[in-house]
Amino acid sequence: MDGMNLYRLLLRLILGRRLPRWEGELRLAGPCAPITIRRDSWGVPHIDAASDTDALFALGFCQGQDRAGQLEVLWRLSRGRLAEWVGIAGLGLDRLSRRIGFRRAALAQLEVQFGWVREWLAAFTAGVNAGLSAGLPRKPHEFAILGGQPSRWDEADLLAVLKLQSFLLPSNWDMELLRFRILLQDGPDAVAALDPSAVAAPVSHSGATGLEAGLNQLQSEIASLRAFLGLGGGSNNWVMAGQRTASGKPLLANDPHLSPTVPPPWYLAHVRTPEWEAAGAMLAGSLGFGVGHNGFCAWGVTAALSDNTDLFVETLHSDGSSVREPDGSWTPCERVREVIHVRRGEDHVEEVLITPRGPIVTPALADVPYALSLRAVWLDPLPIDGFLSAPRARSFAQFRQAFAHWPLLPLNVVYADSAGTIGWQMTGQIPRRKGGTGLLPTGAAQPGAGWDTELIPFAQMPYVENPPQGYWVTANQNPRLDLPDLAIHLGSDYCDPYRYRAIQEALANRSQGWTAEDCLKLQCSTRSVPWEDIRDIVLSLSVQDRDAVEALKLLKNWNGEVSADSPAAAVFEVFVTGMIVELTKLRAPHTWQLALQSGDSNLFADRRVGHLIHLLRTQPAGWVASWSQFMEQALGQAVRRLRQHAGPGHAYWSWGHVRMLRLKHLVFGTVRGLSACFNLGPVPCPGDANTISQAAVSLLNPFADTHNMANLRAVFDLAQLGESRFILCGGQSGNPCSPHYDDQLPLWQRGEAITLPWSQADVIRATRHTLRLLPASTISDSPLSPASAG
Repeated sequence: MDGMNLYRLLLRLILGRRLPRWEGELRLAGPCAPITIRRDSWGVPHIDAASDTDALFALGFCQGQDRAGQLEVLWRLSRGRLAEWVGIAGLGLDRLSRRIGFRRAALAQLEVQFGWVREWLAAFTAGVNAGLSAGLPRKPHEFAILGGQPSRWDEADLLAVLKLQSFLLPSNWDMELLRFRILLQDGPDAVAALDPSAVAAPVSHSGATGLEAGLNQLQSEIASLRAFLGLGGGSNNWVMAGQRTASGKPLLANDPHLSPTVPPPWYLAHVRTPEWEAAGAMLAGSLGFGVGHNGFCAWGVTAALSDNTDLFVETLHSDGSSVREPDGSWTPCERVREVIHVRRGEDHVEEVLITPRGPIVTPALADVPYALSLRAVWLDPLPIDGFLSAPRARSFAQFRQAFAHWPLLPLNVVYADSAGTIGWQMTGQIPRRKGGTGLLPTGAAQPGAGWDTELIPFAQMPYVENPPQGYWVTANQNPRLDLPDLAIHLGSDYCDPYRYRAIQEALANRSQGWTAEDCLKLQCSTRSVPWEDIRDIVLSLSVQDRDAVEALKLLKNWNGEVSADSPAAAVFEVFVTGMIVELTKLRAPHTWQLALQSGDSNLFADRRVGHLIHLLRTQPAGWVASWSQFMEQALGQAVRRLRQHAGPGHAYWSWGHVRMLRLKHLVFGTVRGLSACFNLGPVPCPGDANTISQAAVSLLNPFADTHNMANLRAVFDLAQLGESRFILCGGQSGNPCSPHYDDQLPLWQRGEAITLPWSQADVIRATRHTLRLLPASTISDSPLSPASAG
């Protein structure tokens, strides 16, 4: 038994297992007819319901049972009520949440939803509340430790969580903010040198430097929010036509990359109604299958990185509550007084100003005449469909049409069906800008600032059906790599295309015989395309430094796989990150640490490898005295750092042990004493940010735990959807005393997967527990408050 299990055993002895109720019958207010929930050997629920709303009730019920602590964090962050639970440590996050107004925007958005969507939202949240009460005989461990009861959800909470996720997952506003800070502190030349694609034109107000204190606090709050919730970005998906597969039907693969948290962001489920059926993965706190199938078609997602969010520099009137418009007039802001309760502390009052663009997101500072406001499609009151209708789709056209209403995180959705069609649709509602491309915050008072009233029509959003090459790949790359003649501007900030290239080349080099197992194997590939791009340059160096000689000897014999057992991979990673740090210091001496902070999913940091590769291949003047000497010094320094950090010889340097994977609990992940009870790992971890099996490396500390990886892998063979593969990094349950807290982690490490039975007969054979939810005969038959047992 390892140390982690000993700590969890101690937790169990002190507080008990606190497992949900998975067997028997429960009478509840909410269901209209009996619902059957069968749990398989992995704890995945298979739901049989007589109607849509009963199905959604049951999905919410199961999430409430299995992910109570995770749901509580989402609820509190989206409402700005974390400090009520954890104390002063949550105040900064609550202030940011209240200023952005996830909850305010959700309440407005609820009013414009389609009638059936409101019914689904109501049913799901009723199910969550029932799962948190009747489904849990005792309070979950998080509440036993911190006190309090699970919070009650309403329909707007689901929309607020979607907005929170849209804010935290990749967009462009964070790149705008970082460029702006580099611009203010290190000047336009620094932006141009480090980000050549950007137009480093300064904003027109000389007084913008007064913003710096507010920007510091805003950046700190954003980093804390991302670190607390654990959302990152990235992902791979691909789809291939039947002529390329062993089964003769399409194959679809997807591995979304988010931060390593426990429980994972994804939740597996299978639901059957008389009209539709679906199985797959949904983000906890949401009611749509983001990755899944309906027995006819399958789908998977990556972040499209389209730009649906902008920052504006507002000029404030001396009254502190009006902002200047392009015509020179002053517009009073809407004022909202937000009272934040702090556990064991004094209440905090946040005075929120909402401009015609959107809320001011920098904290109010005395005598500072400028502030940043946020304009985002996902804050607008627009209807939502997308994944809600996906289970009913019986053609690519029907599937695509569901995303005409998707004003949230822009996505690349790949599609395949059993009739043989494959396709790709870029989703997300994108603004038409009156001027500029959203690379930097725009002065709100500048002529031509802002957005047009109408968004880009869905009919103009790019899609592909049955591509001639027989496959399609997305990995957060610029869509113009495949569609160079794309007529509309969708964004400017995308990931380096190394994962995309590796997948493209693998599919292009093998034209037939692909299986689901082959796709799982490809998802676990650790091939380094960046190394291939600079291998000849590095190995041709003539070096004198003894440590650099040792580094080159390892690299000459390296196969280019960033595998867990490779000391050469460790040399490469430390070599690359060391060069990136030194070059960034040269051009941005005041902001280099900010630019390279990888832990909060900084796309600017993620793109440093591509920038470095370009510099090493072109070796422009004006950067270093000698590129050869620069690389030699970096090679020698990499070996010295490995000796200092890991040990005296190669046997100590294997990459998977030098840099590891640790799954951190959302609440107690960094709390001394409790983290050992709730965290998982550390375990050896292969890969880096640019391998297909992504495991991002901190540029400031390459020995730190990875901060971005595949929480989910899924593969669908349209010839046998009942054999679809899924694997979570961790397990289905958020209860550390459940056998399903970490039972999938060993399979994930080995590149294996589980299947979700599809046919009724297979589901029954796989069943380990059965719970029936029955309609309450009277309201008094149903528990109306969360579990109160300690």
